[in-house]
Amino acid sequence: MKKLNCEPTQTDTNGGWSSFVSDLVSLRMISWFMPARVALLRYRRWLTVLSALLFACALFAVWRIERDARARLEGERARLAREGLIPFELKPRPALNQPELQVWQDTQRTRAVARFHDSYFAATDGGLLELSPDGATLRHYTVLDGLPESDLTCLAAWNGHLFIGTRTQGLAVFDGAHFAQYRWPGRKPQAITTLDTDDGRLLIGTFAAGLIEFDGRQFKEINTGADVKSLPAINCLARDGARLYVGTFAAGLWLNEAGRWLHFTSEQGLPSNRIVGIVADSERVFVATDFGLALAPVNSLLNAQQTQTQIFQTIATLPSLASLQRFGQQVLLATDDGQLFALNTDNRRAPQLTSLAWRSAKDQTASLTDCRLLVLDNELWILTNDQIWRTSRNTSNAFSDLTNIARAASALAPFVQPAAQRALPSNAVSALALDSTGRLWAGSFRDGIALVTTDGRRLAQIQTERAREINALVVEPNTNALLAATAQGLVRLDAGLHATRTTATDGLMSNAITHVALLPVQASEQQTAQVGAAQHAQSALLVCATSRGLSLNMEGRWRGLTVVQGLPSNSLYTLLAHGRTLYVGTLGGLAQIETGRVVRVFTDANSKLTHNWVTALASAGERIFVGTYGGGVFELMPSGELQPFAHETGALVVNPNALWSDGARLYAGTLDGAWVFDLHTQHWTHLQAELPAPTVLSVTGDGHLVFFGTTNGIARIETSYFR
Repeated sequence: MKKLNCEPTQTDTNGGWSSFVSDLVSLRMISWFMPARVALLRYRRWLTVLSALLFACALFAVWRIERDARARLEGERARLAREGLIPFELKPRPALNQPELQVWQDTQRTRAVARFHDSYFAATDGGLLELSPDGATLRHYTVLDGLPESDLTCLAAWNGHLFIGTRTQGLAVFDGAHFAQYRWPGRKPQAITTLDTDDGRLLIGTFAAGLIEFDGRQFKEINTGADVKSLPAINCLARDGARLYVGTFAAGLWLNEAGRWLHFTSEQGLPSNRIVGIVADSERVFVATDFGLALAPVNSLLNAQQTQTQIFQTIATLPSLASLQRFGQQVLLATDDGQLFALNTDNRRAPQLTSLAWRSAKDQTASLTDCRLLVLDNELWILTNDQIWRTSRNTSNAFSDLTNIARAASALAPFVQPAAQRALPSNAVSALALDSTGRLWAGSFRDGIALVTTDGRRLAQIQTERAREINALVVEPNTNALLAATAQGLVRLDAGLHATRTTATDGLMSNAITHVALLPVQASEQQTAQVGAAQHAQSALLVCATSRGLSLNMEGRWRGLTVVQGLPSNSLYTLLAHGRTLYVGTLGGLAQIETGRVVRVFTDANSKLTHNWVTALASAGERIFVGTYGGGVFELMPSGELQPFAHETGALVVNPNALWSDGARLYAGTLDGAWVFDLHTQHWTHLQAELPAPTVLSVTGDGHLVFFGTTNGIARIETSYFR
């Protein structure tokens, strides 16, 4: 402590006393403040220690709670496993009643029909149909009504409810007004293949979760023995008294009798291990496979030795056999393409097949697939990809006289009365384009191109060998002609819907066209482009992305660009004409082309691109967006750098050419719904419940409407919905 000088100096007689008083006050303040400051520091240290202890106690409590909850969950799972019970979730599915939302689907492809309350219900790949006893469509239920998905596989009316099997979303249930969904955590994929009722229980055949029974309260898996072996990939179920027959997709036939499981495959004489139908009685069992029909005495099956072979006798070799049913006194068979046969079972040693002509010459013009037989309400039904057929009332003996082909043909008639013309020929919509007159072009892989209005009314259907396997659709702005990129070349449809095709023989790099673009050209180039450019658009050059490189129609001749000229890959998927610059998405990265030359390439080695597979491109004004397969969406900045959006959306899988912008938003179709990017707020929105299927293959619109083409139809959404 400094020593105080109490004597004033000669130079500061007056200021000395002031300095003395100041030093004295400072000394007294220090002597008072130091103990308080030390106490405060000690209090803060104790407070810090106490806070740390409280935080540690909280962490320990959370850990104990989580550990106890996990232990209880594991214990419950172990108990359920010991009892063979399956944990499940029941989730209500509220309807999404919004006037801005519509779903367009084709409901012709029928997988199952069931009677529920006073109506018939049909499970299709485009939702659930409610039909009157006369076949009139009463209502079409879609995902907007609460269905977990549109691709339905089977039906069963049981316990006052309609149970619905789906392709990927487990088991749905309908009480006549509302839908709910059963799911089994940890069992994926949850594909339901068949439903049946037996002794107060619902039998559920699945593709990957085994055979499950439901008593209305609990789900329990039915295993094949002490080794707890699940039944694999179940195709069909059949019962005969206490015996249960299970046909599988690739593992043959299983038989359960008095708790004992027996297994039969092609080694025991089955024509194939893929079982498509079973008809059994107390003496014989008929087994239909995808390669033919076999017969075996039941006693031979029950008394068969493990090493015994040739238990089954092949009755008929029928490739593509798809269904087997007993109707009255007859056993009927159907192939996948609709050929119908009756089996004469009177000859017990060698039953004979008789072909039945059940369609008229007019009906035979439509080719059938996915044909299945069904017996319901003492009537025979045939479910196909194009129609539901049913016998007339009181005609169960229509096939008793196998020589009366005319009577057999007249016994079956189309059942469903279409309320309006089908908007879509197929639910798998691979490409969309909207022209300036407001007409929507919808392309599919197998069923050509449909031309519809924006309210879903079909105007035309183009289905020829030239217009199939559609990858992309582009409308010429000056002529409204359509350019279709297909697996068999480039197809152009003029205003009269007349088709012309350009293939590799005309100079294209390959017939497999994945995308097409119109690249603006200068006036001098327009004057010299006399053939190709004039044929397709007077103000643009035609460019095609192929599986072997890029084809450009310059001055009426096709010129090719490949990896030799600088492309990162010859496998091209998408094109974007932005001004006079052409961007090309390839399997190996993004290429920028100007004046017919590759000027820059973006890959994961020289940019922020994380996945080189560039599947889609779109522009909004001066902004350019890049979609990739597995890396999400990127924006190509004016500086030439790629900026990812993966931190906001995740690593999306953008489907080929499923990226479009209306100037206000960017729409991306992925394997898990659609993502919408507001270009003003920079905010992403994820669409799932609004779509008929999670896989979005194509997107287009006009600023007021947006159309999403999926694997199960089209979603039509007004842009006001996004606001």
